[in-house]
Amino acid sequence: MKFKYAILVVDMLNDFVTGALKCERGLAIVPQAKKLLEEARKNHVPVIFCNDSHLPNIDHELKLWGNHAIKGTEGAKIIPELGPQPTDYIIEKRRYSGFFHTDLDLLLKELGVNTVILTGLHTHMCVRHTAADAYQLGYKVIACSDATDSFTKEDYDYGIKYFKEVYDAEILNTNELVKIFEGQ
Repeated sequence: MKFKYAILVVDMLNDFVTGALKCERGLAIVPQAKKLLEEARKNHVPVIFCNDSHLPNIDHELKLWGNHAIKGTEGAKIIPELGPQPTDYIIEKRRYSGFFHTDLDLLLKELGVNTVILTGLHTHMCVRHTAADAYQLGYKVIACSDATDSFTKEDYDYGIKYFKEVYDAEILNTNELVKIFEGQ
């Protein structure tokens, strides 16, 4: 089977990197995520942002995590370092998974994608739930080890281990993925 890739960038938003739910470790992955996205675009690999975009006082997650990534606010915008390009796609989500009640699966099918490369925050939460749905829907899952992270090293390690053991995911770093893109 020939692999057709897409990059899923999960919750690299102002509120997750520098705002309401700031993740110090999230700042550390920005350079590698930026490199990965630039190389993907250069090699015609679709880049899809899967972004929290919550409705105020309604969405279930807000009860647990407080107000964050409220639709239409600065906190819900993609960080400027990764800012979407005209060729990128944006999927708004109201739950952890980029697939749950969104048209992500339809978009991936229309693009002919069979392999998703996960980046962003958090390996034990939103990236994990997106990986779960990708796996359940039949996509091959790859996690980019140096362009994903979590609040803590323990949470990150837990997520990565789970990807490997439960979703048979490959764990590759940015440089390994760039070589794959260039070899297509």
